[in-house]
Amino acid sequence: MTVTASHTLGVIDIGSNSGRVLVARINGAAHLDVLGDARSPLRLVRDVTRDGLLKPETIERTLSIVRGFVAVANGAGAERTVAVATAAVREATNGDELIERARRELGIPVSIADGEEEARLGFFGAVHGLPVEHGIVLDVGGGSLHFRDRRLMRSWSLKLGALRLNDRFLRSDPPTRGEMRSLKSYVYETMEKAGVSSLRADERLIGTGGTVRNLAKVDRRTRGDYPISRLHGYLIDRRRLDDAGTLLASQSASERSRVPGLNGDRSDSIVGGALVVQAVMDRLLATDFTVAGYGLREGIALRSVSDEAAPVSDVQRAAVLSLGGRFTSWDASAAERRVALLERLLAVVAPGLSVEARSAATCAARLLNIGASIDYYRRHAHSARIVADANLDGYSHRTVALVAAAVLGVGEREASVKGYGPLLGPADQPVIEQLAAAVGLADALVRYGSAGIEHVFPERSNGHVTLATSVVDAWPLEAPTGRAERAFGLSLELGAAARAT
Repeated sequence: MTVTASHTLGVIDIGSNSGRVLVARINGAAHLDVLGDARSPLRLVRDVTRDGLLKPETIERTLSIVRGFVAVANGAGAERTVAVATAAVREATNGDELIERARRELGIPVSIADGEEEARLGFFGAVHGLPVEHGIVLDVGGGSLHFRDRRLMRSWSLKLGALRLNDRFLRSDPPTRGEMRSLKSYVYETMEKAGVSSLRADERLIGTGGTVRNLAKVDRRTRGDYPISRLHGYLIDRRRLDDAGTLLASQSASERSRVPGLNGDRSDSIVGGALVVQAVMDRLLATDFTVAGYGLREGIALRSVSDEAAPVSDVQRAAVLSLGGRFTSWDASAAERRVALLERLLAVVAPGLSVEARSAATCAARLLNIGASIDYYRRHAHSARIVADANLDGYSHRTVALVAAAVLGVGEREASVKGYGPLLGPADQPVIEQLAAAVGLADALVRYGSAGIEHVFPERSNGHVTLATSVVDAWPLEAPTGRAERAFGLSLELGAAARAT
């Protein structure tokens, strides 16, 4: 189904291990604004694994939880709500009973996704908002899929759910080394039979689902004051995953329930999930993986407006415009003039600047003054904090850190990486200062330059840059001009002869 008009949709995921509801306002294929969500453990897979069917009490409990999800959706303003059940209900011999009762008693469309559709929906959700073009998406409970150019190429429905394998292989608490080796061997065999091959050089591993999110939260809590609030886009390398896995496997389930970052209801399945992720990384020869905070629910919402994943550039622009539009102080026209001038400045003063840095600079220029809605005098500090906390889809965590550091730096004497470790380090300091200087100068020129400043083209001759523009008063431009000269090692003159259109 494809809908072009803006709408608010409630999506309920009746998963094998847990249930979740999402309420989102959808304006095209590039962005969705989350208006509400909730989660509750279901443990359906445990019934199915043991008996092949859902017990009557499990069905009643599930219907009660889904009924609560419908209330959440209605309370958040959903115009329509749909529910989708996945592997456990699909495999249960009486899964249709749950579905029919849900339709009849709750009055919403409820369906069972087959393995291929579950993988496709998970793919749409997982890659949306991540700056990735090629790779493999791993959903520990729902399978894996291969994509190129943000298009699904192949999917595998693999029965590698954390709770399922934990119950099957890890009988001891905490598990023994032999039990853990047996579980990983099973994963290797399953992937080999399915024909899952290693990643290509230009491909990334993307992890989605509750197991992956919980592993990421456990790891993030060990990193001190990690600067980016959201989980979507969080990167974990193999060493850090092994450290988290070793910590969790060394404890009993009751001890694990107190591990910072871990949901209490995941304590009996997280070790099995960590072993699955480790085995998958072994098979794919992956050195790290990126966490997708989005999944099946977001995929359903996005598929309601388009059958294709939006390009990364469209996702980035939509996210920035959506964030800016939330603040009364934000002037979209001034932001675009600032960006246009910044891009021409950087082309002349820093032609070798990396693609990542340029992307961060234009984002910083657009969102520079959103913090003025909180307090004008500390607007750059507030803007930086908002950027670090915001739903900036399409950007990596490192790029978001660059944006925040640059925005904060505009309001300081000198930009700094302090507060943005481990994403930024001392080697990034000169680049952040250049970004802050360029954005600050562009902002000053838009504020105090001539009305047609966006049509002025800087010109460079050796180490001298000229910019033909008239100003009401030159003194507000002295400080940002001097800062840009120091950051880029150039002399910069305003009002001298330069090409203008």
